[in-house]
Amino acid sequence: MHLFFKILATVLYSERIMRRNLFILFFLFAIITIVSQENNIQNFSTSDGLSSISINDINQDEIGYLWLATDKGYTKFDGVNFTNYQQEKANCIFIEKNKIYIGLKNGLVVIQNNKTSFFKSKEILKIRSINNKIIIATIQGVCELKENYIQPLPINTQIDFSIINDITYFKKNLFIASNSGLWNIDKVNKPHKISKISNENCSSFLVNNNQIIASTFNNGVKIIENNSIIKSIQSSENISSIKAINDEIWIPSKENGIEILDLNNFTFKRKINKYNSAISSKISTIFSDNQNSIWIASLNKGLFKYSSIKTTNRPNIYIENVLVNYKKISLNNENLALKPNENNISFSFKTIDLNNARKIQYRYKLNKEFTPWNSQNKVDFPELKSGKYQFTIQSKNGNLLSKKVSFPFIIKTPIYKKGWFLILGGIAFCLLLAGIIDLYIRKLKKQNQQKVENLKLENHLLTLEQKALQLQMNPHFIFNVLNGIKALGNSGNSKELNTTISQFSKLLRSVLNNSRLEEISLHDEIETLKNYLFLEQKMNANPFDFNINTSLNNIDSEEILIPPMLIQPFIENSIKHAFEPKTEDAKINISFKVKHKFLYFTIEDNGIGFYQSKKGKLKSNHQSVALKVTKERIKHLSKYNSFSIEEMKDKNEIKGTKVEFKIPLKTDY
Repeated sequence: MHLFFKILATVLYSERIMRRNLFILFFLFAIITIVSQENNIQNFSTSDGLSSISINDINQDEIGYLWLATDKGYTKFDGVNFTNYQQEKANCIFIEKNKIYIGLKNGLVVIQNNKTSFFKSKEILKIRSINNKIIIATIQGVCELKENYIQPLPINTQIDFSIINDITYFKKNLFIASNSGLWNIDKVNKPHKISKISNENCSSFLVNNNQIIASTFNNGVKIIENNSIIKSIQSSENISSIKAINDEIWIPSKENGIEILDLNNFTFKRKINKYNSAISSKISTIFSDNQNSIWIASLNKGLFKYSSIKTTNRPNIYIENVLVNYKKISLNNENLALKPNENNISFSFKTIDLNNARKIQYRYKLNKEFTPWNSQNKVDFPELKSGKYQFTIQSKNGNLLSKKVSFPFIIKTPIYKKGWFLILGGIAFCLLLAGIIDLYIRKLKKQNQQKVENLKLENHLLTLEQKALQLQMNPHFIFNVLNGIKALGNSGNSKELNTTISQFSKLLRSVLNNSRLEEISLHDEIETLKNYLFLEQKMNANPFDFNINTSLNNIDSEEILIPPMLIQPFIENSIKHAFEPKTEDAKINISFKVKHKFLYFTIEDNGIGFYQSKKGKLKSNHQSVALKVTKERIKHLSKYNSFSIEEMKDKNEIKGTKVEFKIPLKTDY
């Protein structure tokens, strides 16, 4: 600038060289303008993070991100960082509300609420929203996006097989730019009216007041009113698109840079290409962002930021993502209610300022006070307690503050902490405690009752034992034996007398000895029974015979233990009541048998029968108390005992009585 004013002063000194001075002045102004423009141009290439230097389209979402369609997919740009999404070649980007539509070589990508959907189709060149429908221009006709697929729209044969470069809706008519010409139809689905406005290969549309401005690839720009061309403007060849920026028409070309016309009278204003600026001459499109900065997409040198207008607009902040337990949720949830275990919350937020991206700072709070300003745009809240929360975020650019944006949510109280649950839990605990106490008391009572029952049983057994001892030796039997001994003494039969006295003394001694013991050996019991039976044979008026058998599975009878005098009452009953004077060959069989861990006792006689003898006893008014006591003894010895008395019959004739019982086998080894 200092050089410029010095030259200007020198030139003004001489009037004779005015014309030359004017030419030099104009030339200097042109140089300064170019230098000034170049100083405002900023280029972004693969070295800055772009995936490709060939860019086909630019758009901007509501947050402020720039979205770029490139030959290697699509890219998101926040002013500092490029986020690349590798895909097939991307030709166009259309953004409506919170949805982003990206036209690819092999189909359509739709992004909404951080979810991506893909629909396969022919190569897509342009996407428009017409009457709340997404209409798609492809290399083979016009299509419509349905819920789950892309449906071709039949219009006519020529359009259906043409390359559709652009579509626009104007005054209730649809205009179609294709390689087969410029078309006008009344509606997109099954049109009634189809007219061809031009045969030229059209590339793009621009709506301006009551006119449509259409660009062609090789024949400049056409001004259309009332479905007819009213004016043609010569321009560069290979026009890729047409844009209106600041009352100007910007016409990018794939070979000759950018030509700029006045929007009101369509006169030429200037040209931008590689010869007068630092940008490429192969331009695909131009985009003016929400801060009025101009972005130029080239086909061979990446992205250019052509100029920036300093703005003082208040920054806007957006909550981009909310993660609950590390999973994204929809941002449309109002008064979000989370389960007690959904208490790990993450927020990511963003303010986009493409002119001052590195100067953005943030602060946030969760119910309490704001944090200090910092550049972090993500925050995690792990293991939050139950309750109501409100996350609030704010950003600033220099001294300009954004509005505060809040996100309320609730983490529900666990059921075990709720009042009604605590009350019910307390009641249940009291009932449980009462139940446990009652159960304990019942158990104590049962134990005490069991002890009482055991004591009663022991007392009963002692009583039975006492009764058994009292009844072990029938006084009538002793009297008979003593009378017999007396008779033998009077008769002078000393040998028989000695034998009888010896047997009787052995019997008395064994009975007295056994009465002091709870258990005796089976061998001792058998010896006692033999002495008893020998004496009964001698003293009884009705003669009988007896036999004692053992089957002990190779167990010595001296090793088997049994209660004393357990079988004697049944033998006595047979001797006293089973045999009548007329009974011939009266006999008693006694057997002891070991089987399956039990000792079996059997007493058989061939007398008149148990029930017949019982009738006789009733007539004589004699009760066999010893028999009853012995039955109870057997019953209380074990829960596995068994006892039976039955009459033996042969062809309905009573042949005798059989007494059988068992007790658990017990040995002394």
